Amino acid sequence: MVFIIYININDIKIHYKVEGEGKPIILLHGWGANLNTFNNISKSLSENFKVYSIDLPGFGESVIGLPLSIDEVTNIIREFVNKLEIDKPIILGHSYGGRIAITYASKYDVDKLVLVSSAGIKEKLNGRKKFKIKLYKFFKKYHIKLNLGSKDYKDSDNVKKEMLVKTVNQDLRKYMNKINVPTLLLYGKNDMTTKEEMARTINKEINNSVLIMLDDCGHFPYLDRPYYFLLILNSFLLGEKNGN
Repeated sequence: MVFIIYININDIKIHYKVEGEGKPIILLHGWGANLNTFNNISKSLSENFKVYSIDLPGFGESVIGLPLSIDEVTNIIREFVNKLEIDKPIILGHSYGGRIAITYASKYDVDKLVLVSSAGIKEKLNGRKKFKIKLYKFFKKYHIKLNLGSKDYKDSDNVKKEMLVKTVNQDLRKYMNKINVPTLLLYGKNDMTTKEEMARTINKEINNSVLIMLDDCGHFPYLDRPYYFLLILNSFLLGEKNGN
């Protein structure tokens, strides 16, 4: 049975879904998505786990009025866990949701961590990007708007644009170094958003982590090859339960 519920946390109405019974697992979606992106994953996992799928603040039906930092969103997830009395959950985060998962796992007790195409490393700017930033700042000085930026940036409202800029400029390595629980990293070999270089850096930064690069997958491996993705995910999550 699936329960769709709202809970008030720090004056923000958080929308979430619960299904299944067993050990708790929390699913955190990526930027611009909502909890429905994990529908197939949550349905499959609910056979063995109690699955909490959350609309992160600012997405889906969880509306915000002011931009929130990674740490502020993480605190909201912590309040969510406390209010629902969830004990030591497994956390799975995709892309932006992976940033929240990394921060949460560095501060609070989790059983396991799964990062799917997760961001978290501030990338060095190449010459082209540096030029674009200088061009943007020059025209902004004279109140001339340019249609620059990523698709995520262009598709965001003013609140989330400010939120996105702060997010991508935050390097989470200081948090990664504090994570010691079993961690699975799943990335697509064809991902042009969070590339293999970033995946391997995160793998080095997180103790007790295993990286699997998935063939024929881009930024959404759980949608590109759902059966293969779930096979690997369930093997990691249920390995100890099955005595492996």
